[in-house]
Amino acid sequence: MSGWREETIGDARLILGDCREVLPTLGKVDAVVTDPPYGIGYVHGGRRGKLARGVSIIGDDAPFDPSSFLGFSRVVLFGANHFADKLPASSNWLIWDKRDGVCRNDQADCEMAWTNLKGPARLIRHLWSGVLKDSERGEIRVHPTQKPIAVMQWVIEQATDTTHTILDPFMGSGTTGVACAKLGREFIGIEIDASYFAIACRRIDDAYKQPRLFADAAPKPVQLILDGAA
Repeated sequence: MSGWREETIGDARLILGDCREVLPTLGKVDAVVTDPPYGIGYVHGGRRGKLARGVSIIGDDAPFDPSSFLGFSRVVLFGANHFADKLPASSNWLIWDKRDGVCRNDQADCEMAWTNLKGPARLIRHLWSGVLKDSERGEIRVHPTQKPIAVMQWVIEQATDTTHTILDPFMGSGTTGVACAKLGREFIGIEIDASYFAIACRRIDDAYKQPRLFADAAPKPVQLILDGAA
């Protein structure tokens, strides 16, 4: 894909294009917060996982290489347990417990995000399983790997401060951008799929139209104790 187009909505710069082409043209970016395509649709060992069926995400048919993103000063990569062998060691993993002890199925109980930040691992409990949700009840999921806005707000607050411009090079349906709008952060989003780009633009525009005074606060994080201390 050559060339791209842009939309500006509030403090969000949204780009329809291939992030491999766009990234070298960007100016200063303080933090990368993203959920990259890491191979849900990748046929590994001749078998497809149950989560792969029905999922259609550009670039998700091969293992993910995180190397081009490791030079940023602050990085958060969801799904990094699937490519941890390609990442430096980190103590500051961010864990989203999406079952909260309520239900269990054949998918993961949690999602893990690697960071290059200092500090202990952190955990958030936020139920998100079908119709069982702690937030956004009754709203239709528009992307196969869509995350709750409240969880992304928490992630952004853990990894950045209010002066940081946040980049999501795999924007999808724009949840990171919606969270940035609610938090008053500047955002750059890149998405290669035109249909998801349109959805992201609509969701971020809707977020800017709503008064921030009434935005839901991100849930309080829980610190994981990894060394067995009480």
